[in-house]
Amino acid sequence: MAKKAQNTPLTPEEVTELFSQLDDSGVLDPASPRKRNLRPVDPLSGDDPSGSKVDNAISRVAMAVLIGVLLLVLGMQVWYGVSRRLNTANLSDTVNGQTVSLALEGGVEWGNGFTQFPRDFTVDEADERSGIVEVSVVDTDSANELELFSNSQIQAAALATNALLNDNINQVVYNVSARLDADGNITCDHLFGQLPAQGDEREIFTFIWTKYHSGDSANIDWELRIIGMDEDIAGRIQEQVNSVSSLIETPGIDQDDLDAERLERELERSLQGSERYLGGEPEKRLEDVLSSAE
Repeated sequence: MAKKAQNTPLTPEEVTELFSQLDDSGVLDPASPRKRNLRPVDPLSGDDPSGSKVDNAISRVAMAVLIGVLLLVLGMQVWYGVSRRLNTANLSDTVNGQTVSLALEGGVEWGNGFTQFPRDFTVDEADERSGIVEVSVVDTDSANELELFSNSQIQAAALATNALLNDNINQVVYNVSARLDADGNITCDHLFGQLPAQGDEREIFTFIWTKYHSGDSANIDWELRIIGMDEDIAGRIQEQVNSVSSLIETPGIDQDDLDAERLERELERSLQGSERYLGGEPEKRLEDVLSSAE
């Protein structure tokens, strides 16, 4: 008698695999073997094919990029500072056309920082044998005569101080020019230099720093002379210093009010006598001061 074949029941895993090969209509899907052979792979992590740790990988990459950028910025700042200090040291130790040009390009150390110079400059003379350094600049950053005067004075002082520290340099000449429009007003660059200043170039003034050695003394005297400033430029600077816009922002006050206030202060000083320091009765009367002023 033939023995009946014994059917071994399928395991749950085998049942799942068997039915996974059928499509929705109950027909065997010919593409199912190819689908089973596919394995999802996370390109950021070979140990995490399911992608469950992809957020950690992205965080690590972002942190690495951030640290790299910070290190790059810090390195550029250190390099820039060292480069500037090397330029200043070269100017103090050795003065020639190259060191002066490098100092004007990169700036020189002054106070707690560095002083920048106009981009348009010319080194006219830089010779330790003659002891003279002369440069010419065209300032297109200052908007008026007062800004030009104050900025140029700082630039000339910074350059002269660093150059005169050289024992072989006795004089620094700083020629300042600007571009003027048809009305004689100073023009400047706009939009971060994208719109350059227009007008004719004109020399405005010159700063001359001179170092003197006293004969019988160990003292070293420095002298500053400002030449080339005509009456028109000097008058404009005075007007801009005393202008209402540079002193106050209160509407309704004009130059006459400022002049009256100045006269009042002068009158108050004229009325003061020894009683200011010793006390007692006033020595001067208002009538006497007014009559003497007339």
